Amino acid sequence: MDEARPLFLTWLALLALLGLTAAAAWMPLGWVNTAIGLAIALVKAVLVALVFMRLRGASWLLRIAALAGVCTLALLFALSGTDYATRATVPAPWQVPAGPASAAKSS
Repeated sequence: MDEARPLFLTWLALLALLGLTAAAAWMPLGWVNTAIGLAIALVKAVLVALVFMRLRGASWLLRIAALAGVCTLALLFALSGTDYATRATVPAPWQVPAGPASAAKSS
């Protein structure tokens, strides 16, 4: 029973964080909703990694492997973000540009 207690408490904490995420999604806070959601997701990820993946008591090699995975994911997000930020927007040839001429055609 001693081994199941931390798992059960972590599961309860994850359920509470799920409720907090749902409650935060309904609050009209603007851009702060995204920050709150990401912070809650980070706490959930740390709980899962430490308790369910047992990284708290793992060997140093397993911790380094988990850290390498997190760094790879961060690199992929960073590269995707720079690609998105530097890409030029090119409209498709079938899209009508917005302007006075397109407004006259649609009415």
